Amino acid sequence: MKISDLLDKESVFSQIDCSSKKCALEKISHIAAEKLGMDAQQLFNALIAREKIGSTGVGHGIAIPHVKIDSSYPATAIFMQCSTAIDYDAYDGNKVDILFAIFVPEDRCKQYLVALSEISKKLLDKRYLRQLRNAKDNDSLYQLLQVD
Repeated sequence: MKISDLLDKESVFSQIDCSSKKCALEKISHIAAEKLGMDAQQLFNALIAREKIGSTGVGHGIAIPHVKIDSSYPATAIFMQCSTAIDYDAYDGNKVDILFAIFVPEDRCKQYLVALSEISKKLLDKRYLRQLRNAKDNDSLYQLLQVD
């Protein structure tokens, strides 16, 4: 499973105003719910429950919130670039401005782990991360994310 397998143009958002971690996760939940035909509150609750286990803020201003969903739904992702970095309880203490949320069916966990590893590695590339942060609209951000 590659980054481009999880994202489509309607899943990539540049320069989104978020005031907090909760706000960002709410926005992600609503977008994912619309795409998947699921309940936004259910997705939000799952994301919050996952954050209680440990922050998905992986450092360098990046968070990768991820949850399992029912196997009847397709794997999907939401990429959001915040206009201003937010407090996220990241492991390195830095604020977060890049969120890559992943929703994976329970029966595809092995593929999900491979995708999570690939995404983490890609997002920790400083040059690539700088390009993502400099993208000023959804289309240019989406094009950058098509590189596997």
